[in-house]
Amino acid sequence: MEELAEGAVKSILRLVGVLVRALVWLFWEFIFETLAWYVGWVLCRVISVGRLPQESINEHERASTLTHLIVSLIGFALMIGLSIVIAQLVGPA
Repeated sequence: MEELAEGAVKSILRLVGVLVRALVWLFWEFIFETLAWYVGWVLCRVISVGRLPQESINEHERASTLTHLIVSLIGFALMIGLSIVIAQLVGPA
């Protein structure tokens, strides 16, 4: 009986581990590295009048680590800021 319960607990923990990995991938790979890059790239180009970043919008994998991090952080901050403004405009549900 103990072996059956132990097997069930291990299966549940494996499932939780897979879900956590999927959420980490979704946040880091998709939202931060891809979506935030595109949003941040546009904002950086507008602010710097087309000078920075030097990479084109589709070259985020060729950008240096520092450039990628800064542009993505700017894009992520803009997305969070817009979310807050929209949430306050809509008001409580």
